[in-house]
Amino acid sequence: MGRSVIWTVFQKELLDLFRDRKTLLGTFLVPLVIIPFVFFLLGMSYSNVEKEARAYVPIAVTGTSGLVTALEKIPGARILKPENAEQALQAGTLRAIITIPSNFEERISAGGTAELTVAYDSTNQKSVYARDVIDQTVKSYSQEIVAKRLKHAGLSEKAISPIAPTYENVATEERLSGGMLAGIIPLMLVVSLASGGVASANDLVAGEKERGTLESLMTAPIAANHILTAKLMAVMVMSSMSAAASLVSVSLVLSFGPLGSEGPGFSLGFFSPATLLVLVLTILLLAATFAGLELVLSTIAKSFKEGQTYMSGVIFAAMVPSYMLMPLNPVDIPTFYYVLPVFNGVALCKEVFYGKVDLVHGLIGLGTSLLYVVVIIAVTSRLFRREGAVVKN
Repeated sequence: MGRSVIWTVFQKELLDLFRDRKTLLGTFLVPLVIIPFVFFLLGMSYSNVEKEARAYVPIAVTGTSGLVTALEKIPGARILKPENAEQALQAGTLRAIITIPSNFEERISAGGTAELTVAYDSTNQKSVYARDVIDQTVKSYSQEIVAKRLKHAGLSEKAISPIAPTYENVATEERLSGGMLAGIIPLMLVVSLASGGVASANDLVAGEKERGTLESLMTAPIAANHILTAKLMAVMVMSSMSAAASLVSVSLVLSFGPLGSEGPGFSLGFFSPATLLVLVLTILLLAATFAGLELVLSTIAKSFKEGQTYMSGVIFAAMVPSYMLMPLNPVDIPTFYYVLPVFNGVALCKEVFYGKVDLVHGLIGLGTSLLYVVVIIAVTSRLFRREGAVVKN
């Protein structure tokens, strides 16, 4: 009897949510359209800036040296002589100013070290690119001078390079793919799970309370726990669908977007039945955690507008762990993070994408996540049974 009641209320809540265009837009439009569009614009912007920086590199040179000839050979380089070089650099018409001292060639001929100054604007990416190509040219020119000095001394270039290290990358293609995805996917998943159910949870309690429909539902011969369970399941479904939409959007960006067009191909070989199971359980427990928390806040809120204010804290709670763990390799994540709420889910997601989930970490992370879900649902259930919490004041 209880299951049929829960299923009936669950169907009713989902039907109401799917009829609400605002909820659908928030759940699907942002992940499927806005996120790929933003990534596409970012990719195009960076690509255009890089092309322009390579095609035209205007620089000013003060002083004379054989280095100037090497600078002129830089692809796209143009040696300009503006009246006010510093002002031109700040205005962006110059990318760099090279100042060569008058005794530059003399010090080099004497076997000493000559200094020069390169002025650039670190706030201008094109100027930073100019600095990099100038640095490469100066190093190449220096190597030529070193080669001449060694030859004059009867030595070879190997005389100043007694050790030739060889570096081998032990990371497999699957590990490389997983490592890159581990920095993006956990953030997208957790934030989507948190934000995807916000509108639903706020409408299912605070919204219904404001419209007076929740009070009518509570007077029906249905246990409060059954109503709460149905609403929790409905919010979890919306959160999971939002997370799935985010995954689809990220896949589209990586496959077809300008950010991933020049990178190596991706391999999903890091997935195994065990890691997939951990990922699914982690997503479900995170969805239940956020759904329960959002229902608590929606129950406490006296109006739909007040509920929206409270919900912003849920997004913040999802973003902080995601950004804190983003640069970390799983081997560097402290063990106590697997006990903290949300942190444990993000940490387990990163282990999944690195292709190996530690058994102890998995048990601790999933166990504590389940404990938090039970506590949150118990708190929500207690609030839900209070008459004043579900009746509009």
